[in-house]
Amino acid sequence: MNRATFVVACCATVAALIGPREAAAQTVDQWTALQQVQADLKADRQAVVAANLPLTEAEAKAFWPVYKEYRAEVEKVGERLAKLILDYAKSYPSTTDAQADALIKEALAIDRAKIAVREKYFPKVRGVLPGQKAARFVQIENKIDALVNLTLATEIPLVPIKAVKK
Repeated sequence: MNRATFVVACCATVAALIGPREAAAQTVDQWTALQQVQADLKADRQAVVAANLPLTEAEAKAFWPVYKEYRAEVEKVGERLAKLILDYAKSYPSTTDAQADALIKEALAIDRAKIAVREKYFPKVRGVLPGQKAARFVQIENKIDALVNLTLATEIPLVPIKAVKK
């Protein structure tokens, strides 16, 4: 993917802007910056899909509206993830057990929601594209998401564990 490097750079910027190392007082500024990076990433993601998914004119006419609906739903899930990261930033480095439990429960719910969106939209994509192109679309989305997740994983620190006193 020729624009994958740019996507990674955008993700690194997102992670840097919302990383738990930032003070909670900067949450509003972080959220505003995150929204701008998300808007930029949205356009770049579509460009990566377009550059790597050869479509006929008829396929493109049918596919892009489905893609836009799909991305709108995925972006709602992404907003939940951004909020979760900001919530973690507020509690870091003194995250309590209760906060950690709540964060993980929400992270798992976000994962389920993202899978549900994909399951909902794959038949729609398959309805407008032949099997190989539909599969390629899913692969492209998975690769972009893997880059985003890798960047977030490298930027977000692990929950610190307090030493147990004996």
